[in-house]
Amino acid sequence: MFYLNRETELDTKLLQKMIDRFRLNVEPKLTKYKNYYDGLQIILNKAYSDPTKPCNKTVINYCKNIVDSYCGYLATPGYISYRGEDIDEIMDILRYNDHQAQDADFLLDALVYGVAAELMYIDASGHTRFRLINPTSCFGIYDDSLTGDLMYFVRMYKASEWDDTDKYYVDVYSDYDVKHYTMFSEMGGLQFRGEEKHYFSQCPANIFTLPDEKSIFDCVIGLQDAANELLSAEIDDYSAFCDAYLVLTNVDAETDDIASMKENRVLVLPEGADAQWLTKSANDAQVENILKRIQESIYRIAACPDFSSESFVGGVSSGIAIQYRLTGMETRAGKVEALMKKALQRRVEIICGIASLKLGEEVFRDIEIDFKRNIPEDLTATINMINSLKGSVSDATLLAQLPFITDVNAELEAIQGQKAANMELYGFPAPSGSEEEEEEAEAV
Repeated sequence: MFYLNRETELDTKLLQKMIDRFRLNVEPKLTKYKNYYDGLQIILNKAYSDPTKPCNKTVINYCKNIVDSYCGYLATPGYISYRGEDIDEIMDILRYNDHQAQDADFLLDALVYGVAAELMYIDASGHTRFRLINPTSCFGIYDDSLTGDLMYFVRMYKASEWDDTDKYYVDVYSDYDVKHYTMFSEMGGLQFRGEEKHYFSQCPANIFTLPDEKSIFDCVIGLQDAANELLSAEIDDYSAFCDAYLVLTNVDAETDDIASMKENRVLVLPEGADAQWLTKSANDAQVENILKRIQESIYRIAACPDFSSESFVGGVSSGIAIQYRLTGMETRAGKVEALMKKALQRRVEIICGIASLKLGEEVFRDIEIDFKRNIPEDLTATINMINSLKGSVSDATLLAQLPFITDVNAELEAIQGQKAANMELYGFPAPSGSEEEEEEAEAV
């Protein structure tokens, strides 16, 4: 993340300096995060000077487990919803972009890299689109005032993936236009190619960052390395244990003699000689205890329960019990949700910049974004609560408490229709309105 005074011009020289700093200081960190999520961790660089010594490189990928758990908990498709009045056009744009899958991928990038970015554009058919941009190839430049508005969005990409050229393109998006540059090599010089206007009323990029732009698993990388190292060393010891040495005492044997004995599986020993295996005693219990403590520390520090462990699933009998066990995760997830909601609101705001000709510029303020947690629902407790509140709370409010009711008004109409059909079935006149309306009709 870079900051710039609004009065300072972003010329070619300053842009080059920012790109160089991003390549040297930011991109290596982001690449490291992605590698750890993909399982390409430091243990894979393990090597011994003795090539005959067992050298196992085992990865227990806690980083991926933590990211996937938070992503599934917060942004499973269908668990983020948008509501408001007169937002049909906005929802059409969101659905056209498959926003449910996009929201999940948006959060996934943020959890892995600590930052996620998407770019708005108009496609060849005139539709408003948004697409994720890999965080290792883009960055934002913000106003250094208290507002901290996004002033520029810089995207870098290779000119062609199918030849050996080292030419890159750089696009710089501002509030009004897009400037295009050619860059020779990843940190080469910039050459201005041209510019064009865009149709959005602000910088058409949306950036979502976690605190300090750190991955959700940054706090446990050291423990992750320790777990890999310990388990790999234990497997090495076991491999060496399987390759036990045969000790021959008082035997004068040549290499060919030993090879012959091995091939024929027969030992020819002189009188007074002895043969026995040299083995290594292994303390498996100690290693297992250390691995267990490391695993518990990883999940505790990451505030993410181990959903497969007996300590989590054992004795759980209701959704309420699960919610209590997810208290630590919910605390951290609440902060992530607040940041993501802010990013999604900006996405809608940018979309409204295009739709404002019909809807008005402030329509995005009327859109509410709701997050629902992906955990088992305790419907029994919910139904008992609804039954106990009948007569004290409106039917619309009570129906809204049921998770499988998506449109309360439609459900109320369906209930009225069903009541009318039942009345007609038994020969009773269908109700024409409320009790007050019926009394007024009788009075007339």
